[in-house]
Amino acid sequence: CHLSFFDNVEDDCAKTDLLFIAGTSLVVAPANSLVFLVPKSAVRVVVNMDPVGADIGFDPIDYSENNGRDFFAQGQCDEMFLQLIQELGWLDDLKQSIAKLPEHSANFVKQKK
Repeated sequence: CHLSFFDNVEDDCAKTDLLFIAGTSLVVAPANSLVFLVPKSAVRVVVNMDPVGADIGFDPIDYSENNGRDFFAQGQCDEMFLQLIQELGWLDDLKQSIAKLPEHSANFVKQKK
């Protein structure tokens, strides 16, 4: 069975409570539509070198301090997600699966204590 992006996107997005937006300019469709397909109650976290999505039209990313929905984690995706994994206490679990990671990612994880 082959499913395309469009087969389940609306149902999947309707159930979303957290959306990570990582390493993208949010210029290319259909991926950029995910930003406004998630419920208004969903938290959106942009992990990127630069803030993106503030000019996306229908439901732009709002980087103002008063906004409790949208957050910006500035940095390289590998670094930011590894930091999140550490903060959540999952680093030991990740290290147990290090052989399954691409070489670059495995080396990056090995550097963390």
